[in-house]
Amino acid sequence: MPDLSRRTALTALLGAPLLIAGCSVATPSPSTVPSGSAAPPRDLVLEDGPELKVQTASVAVQRFGPTGTHWPARTPTRRDRFAFVVEADPTWSSIAAAIERANTVAPNGHAAILVRPGTLPGFGAGSTAKPVLSNVGSARRKSRVLISPRDGVGSVTFSASIRLDRVRGVTFLGFWLAPYSIVLSAVQDFSWAWSKGQAFNITGNSSEPTADVDLVECVTPEARAADGDTWAFRTAGQRIDRVAVVGSYIAPSYKAAGSSAHVDSLQLSGSQGMSGIVFKDTAIFASTNAAFIGYPGASDILFDASLVVGGRYMLDRFPLPEGANNFTSGYPSAVNGSGTVDILSASGSTFYGPLRGTWKTVTGSTVIGAQAPSVSDGAFDTGTTTMSADGFDTISPVPTDDVLRSIWK
Repeated sequence: MPDLSRRTALTALLGAPLLIAGCSVATPSPSTVPSGSAAPPRDLVLEDGPELKVQTASVAVQRFGPTGTHWPARTPTRRDRFAFVVEADPTWSSIAAAIERANTVAPNGHAAILVRPGTLPGFGAGSTAKPVLSNVGSARRKSRVLISPRDGVGSVTFSASIRLDRVRGVTFLGFWLAPYSIVLSAVQDFSWAWSKGQAFNITGNSSEPTADVDLVECVTPEARAADGDTWAFRTAGQRIDRVAVVGSYIAPSYKAAGSSAHVDSLQLSGSQGMSGIVFKDTAIFASTNAAFIGYPGASDILFDASLVVGGRYMLDRFPLPEGANNFTSGYPSAVNGSGTVDILSASGSTFYGPLRGTWKTVTGSTVIGAQAPSVSDGAFDTGTTTMSADGFDTISPVPTDDVLRSIWK
């Protein structure tokens, strides 16, 4: 494993320097800082090792979508002391070796892997595609290993879509997938964060269940003409449990005229159960058939302080492309839970367009432009206020590349 250089790694991505002695993969010496540093910053703690200064962006908080203020669970932050920090070459084998070394050297301490600039290969994001990482990491760590591009968002690129299989106890933060996609299978105690990509999918087709996953500020910003869902979580032989989609943004897929496909922005489906799916501070804009659709095998789905736009309202931001189906089966639902009972809940969320199914618990949430659905505990407020494109810009600004670069630093 290569030694860690003395450069201020992560400054482009995380907005603050890394003060650390030049070191190997062993625990870095706490007593030395790079030459030229007369004194460490006031908040740098050296008793147990140098601090990796990870800083979320200082921006005005916006309610729906990416802001640079959401951070993955169980992942070290700028106030933490790191027991292990190392650079890795931009190859999957180097990243895998660094993960295993972190678990050997610092199983109970905070660890970070900084990936040098380069291009990572992929073999596709199908459920049976060859995984680029497989059976690596540990879900029993006290905190997840933080893996990020050394030189900032965009400094590590991809040559194709990727699949990760049975990857555990890590957070990938700041990897810019676009125009490609990722599929996660049987990952556990895992996060993918601060990322632009075409799709962030989860499949349960592996030999182990998928559990405790965070998708944090994962952004699909542009509508596309396609006969497939934008994102999809699917079980097939194994369960999916406890997935948090936080500060994320999902644009529509519009199917072609004459197509018989059923196209949603995020679809849950499968032969096994799925539970604990939470949307927090997230914006979802409806595709041809729905923004979100569940299935009877799912349970405990919560929209928490999120925006879901269906009906005709998503057209204010995402007009139909030429040749797209002109909603021949009607405008899309915001949430299609048709035939389901007590699997959907909402707290502090806003929905434009129809909601289907019988909802379990609802507090402080509004449905606009449609009748409120049945609710077992609580009720929706109903509103008649419509939203223009400018209005959506206020509550969920378009996450352009410039915006994302400004907040993910």
